[in-house]
Amino acid sequence: MTLTLGVVGLGRMGNVIARRLNRKYHVIGYDVQPEQRYRLREKGIDVRDVLEDLAADVDMVILSLPRPDISLDVVRSIAPCLRRGISIVETSTVLPTDVQRLHDVCAPYGIRVMDAAILGGISHVEEGAATLLVGDLGSDEDAARNVLRELSSDIRPMGTLGSGMAGKVINNAVAHSVMVLIVEAAALGIKLGMTKQAVYELLRGETALSRPLTHRFYERIMHGDYSGGMSTDNARKDSTLAIKLAQDIGVPLFSIQSTHTVYEIAAQEELANLDYASIATLWEKWAGIKFV
Repeated sequence: MTLTLGVVGLGRMGNVIARRLNRKYHVIGYDVQPEQRYRLREKGIDVRDVLEDLAADVDMVILSLPRPDISLDVVRSIAPCLRRGISIVETSTVLPTDVQRLHDVCAPYGIRVMDAAILGGISHVEEGAATLLVGDLGSDEDAARNVLRELSSDIRPMGTLGSGMAGKVINNAVAHSVMVLIVEAAALGIKLGMTKQAVYELLRGETALSRPLTHRFYERIMHGDYSGGMSTDNARKDSTLAIKLAQDIGVPLFSIQSTHTVYEIAAQEELANLDYASIATLWEKWAGIKFV
């Protein structure tokens, strides 16, 4: 039997989600803005003018909304109208704590909440090629996967409830921080006479961006192996040279300057002679976690 899916929030992303899912399922859409409802109705999709009308007829709800407080208000409104046992899938960009609030509202009604954070833009969802970071697939794994598979060729279970949203926030934070790092490194190289292409080829190689993740994080940190390798003291020395070089030619550094502090701290924590991946032990102490 074909599922009926409710899509709440018919902006640019929600519109695409609804149209994509409507190819296989019966979709009922809702948005507080009449123009958004009209735009989707013009595509031949069932759209309701009252949120509670949608809630009475659906087997699953997908949220695509601009702010977490709006998601919370929507869930508070529809939870009493939904059947027990169905799922609400939060695809809006929110924090893990926001997902937990949705769960707290829904639990008394016997409604499951899961998060499915979208990596990629409108076109990726439109083509069914987005990456979805999913928290707590749980017992509803098969039904949820079948629906989400229409939006994504790459569904990644991340862990417990909220972990999908945590993954997106972390992924984007890394991308944005690396962007600053790349630009300041390129500025340093170009001012010193390197061509833009040479900078690009240098940074795209294994040693700059890929190896810290594949070798130092995956092979060393995840196994607690800090023997041999490039020492923390040598990493601190190289970082010092980069800062001195930038000061000499007048190129401001933000990422490199701030990360240098970690190596200075590591040197005081008796990590100088270990592989510089050993800086991970600082976060184990500060955050009360274990990477191994």
